[in-house]
Amino acid sequence: MYEHLRGAKVLIRFIARQERPKLLQIERDLDRLVTVVDDFYQRLGRRNWVFHDTMSLDDIQRVLTETSSEDDAEEGLIRLYRDGETLDRWIMSLRQHDGLRARLHQIERAREHYRDSQYDSSALQLIAVMDGFVNDFEPDVRRGLASRDPDDMAAWDSVVGHHMGLTHALKTFTKTIKKRVDEEVFEVYRNGIVHGSVVRFDNVVVASKAWNMLFAVADWARATRKSAEPKEPQPSWSDTWSTIKRHTAYNDYQDSFEPRSITPDSPGFGESEVVVRTTEFLEAWEHRRWGHVARFEPPMLAGLGSEGERARFAKDTFSGHELESWEIESVALQQASTADIRITASVNAEIRRMSFRMILWNSEGKLAMPDDDGAEWRLAVWAPQTFVENVHVGNGPGDPTDPE
Repeated sequence: MYEHLRGAKVLIRFIARQERPKLLQIERDLDRLVTVVDDFYQRLGRRNWVFHDTMSLDDIQRVLTETSSEDDAEEGLIRLYRDGETLDRWIMSLRQHDGLRARLHQIERAREHYRDSQYDSSALQLIAVMDGFVNDFEPDVRRGLASRDPDDMAAWDSVVGHHMGLTHALKTFTKTIKKRVDEEVFEVYRNGIVHGSVVRFDNVVVASKAWNMLFAVADWARATRKSAEPKEPQPSWSDTWSTIKRHTAYNDYQDSFEPRSITPDSPGFGESEVVVRTTEFLEAWEHRRWGHVARFEPPMLAGLGSEGERARFAKDTFSGHELESWEIESVALQQASTADIRITASVNAEIRRMSFRMILWNSEGKLAMPDDDGAEWRLAVWAPQTFVENVHVGNGPGDPTDPE
């Protein structure tokens, strides 16, 4: 991209000079990406944290900007893992891998234990998931993560491939510890933890680093699979220019976006595209039409399996939360391509307030603008357990607190 940008800046000296400010903005965005990743590793790499592909650049930049010490930066990063919606969104990305989909029950158990501050059991579950997944990933090799040489886990074309990234963290992960360690540790010493020589690891730092390692290993697997695929031809000038124009157009859309909220009393509420899509989703969930529910998966999940498999996946995900009735209270469009939905609903015979987010995606799985071909509102997080708020409204029809 840098090479194409340099060429483009030469080109626009002679034509399309009005595009120069937009190219300069894209170059600043690339500079920002490089700077944030390097700053992350400079601050946290020595503590064996890995910047993985599912992290938000904005979130990480905010953590680094608002803190000045390694301790404070680590606490800020852990807060991201402790945020239920963020962690659930990251967990969704793991479903792209067959070996991790087969271990979702372990991952969900680790998430429950992590949420309940049972950090040691959460870390143990995640260590087992990583070992098993890496063992399955390359059947001809059949070696778990603990038996791998860290240098063999290099991830090309991925942010975890930074020299202070995954391979650096794995040297601690695979370290052999034979003598018992009685003091509390704050690293994922896999061998010492599994074999009982490390006896005090029940803390949020170790558990959070175990999650961090799992996401980094998933990125390694994705990069490894990608490197084995036939190489695609280098993008043409036309392709690159289209990418640049698209990036610029979306930035302009973001800059001109005006936040607003709509309610059932707002003019045209029922005709709003996001309200129509939300209604379709809730009706499908209520009537247990799982094939239709599956159409609201985030794009990262939409290509996994046949239609029947995706319908079964939707059933497994949503059937434990029986939706019996619902009413949309409000739709908040506070940022471009994003809608926060609030509803009152009867879930498992209890009247609850619920909230979830819809994202406008295009056919390529990227944030879309309203006029994009194939633009469609889909769920941001495929996890109904995160929708239900703590506010308890009633116990269904006949309950004294029920509005009806």
